[in-house]
Amino acid sequence: MSTSLEKFMRTAKVFYEDIKNELSGGQQGIDSFLFGVDDQSTSSNFTLDQYISNPHGIVFRKRDEQSHARPYVPGVGQVYEVPRASEKTYISEELRDSVVAGVESTAGFSSHNAQLLEKIIRDHVVGHTVTRWKLAIDTIRTGKYSPTGAGGQDIGLEIDFNRDAAQSIIYDFTETGATIDAALKAMYDRGNAKGMSKGNRVMILGSKWLEEFETDDNVLERMQANPSNVLVEQNIMPPELQNTKGLYVVGRYRIPGTVGPVWITAFNPDSAYIQYKGATATDFMPEDEAIMVGLDSGRFRIFRGVDALDGSGNITRSVGEIVLDSFVSKDPVGEVLRSQSRVAMIPGDVDKTVRSEGTFPVAS
Repeated sequence: MSTSLEKFMRTAKVFYEDIKNELSGGQQGIDSFLFGVDDQSTSSNFTLDQYISNPHGIVFRKRDEQSHARPYVPGVGQVYEVPRASEKTYISEELRDSVVAGVESTAGFSSHNAQLLEKIIRDHVVGHTVTRWKLAIDTIRTGKYSPTGAGGQDIGLEIDFNRDAAQSIIYDFTETGATIDAALKAMYDRGNAKGMSKGNRVMILGSKWLEEFETDDNVLERMQANPSNVLVEQNIMPPELQNTKGLYVVGRYRIPGTVGPVWITAFNPDSAYIQYKGATATDFMPEDEAIMVGLDSGRFRIFRGVDALDGSGNITRSVGEIVLDSFVSKDPVGEVLRSQSRVAMIPGDVDKTVRSEGTFPVAS
């Protein structure tokens, strides 16, 4: 009777869970925002046929003159090996016998095991997710897709899209008369130079750029002049700006000397990026950089096939954002849970992206 009374009167256990950078219902990742078109196939490679054309007008001719010769450049076709990401967690006898957070200690083995598997899977999913976030931002920043191996090592599968060097610029905020408006205008002009659509341009600012923007008196005066515009902006804001995890929309801003406004944003998810266990946490978006993209430009998330085990232990080729499978180690008895993905970020026209590094005063 005393045991029953103890269980009845015991304070209910509180379970606290906080998984950083996990997508909740209705949200998308910054990788889907920046690379909005998915291409999935069970093959292992990706063939990029790049044809970029800016047709000019037709010329007229006088009588008896020959037609003007219009040259045609067919484009470039290249085959890329899509890199494979793969991690596994060994579920040992000791781990299965442990008490899992969130489950009563008196619960049966099956309850503990089910919760254990769920938590391991969630950790794997978030790991793949944040990796895609960082790769997507870095591809826009550098014009290269640069997957890395254990410990951040180069695995020799970097894809260099050969972005025009003029699309990576530097702005010196330490110079006399330097302003955030001039810095943003320089980026805007580089977008114009490569034919970026003037509609739905998005700038993602690093923390130092954001500080310059939010503390500039002229910027504050313009943005506060019509507070009613905030309601208008909410109605015209592209939906992908509203449901992207960690993307903070500062506002819609018309840079002095330009016609089309841009969306000013920053990327601040739950926590910084840790590339591998033991690595130093870094910002997804470097504090001294800013990037600009047009939402109307085509950019692609490429997913390709991986070899996994089906329920019967047979090898099957599967494709998806993440492919999960498991297999058993018989001595001692243990289960290995594995997650795999074969992914690449491909900009249709890498020159329709702009990156600017800022030079800022050294903090005293």
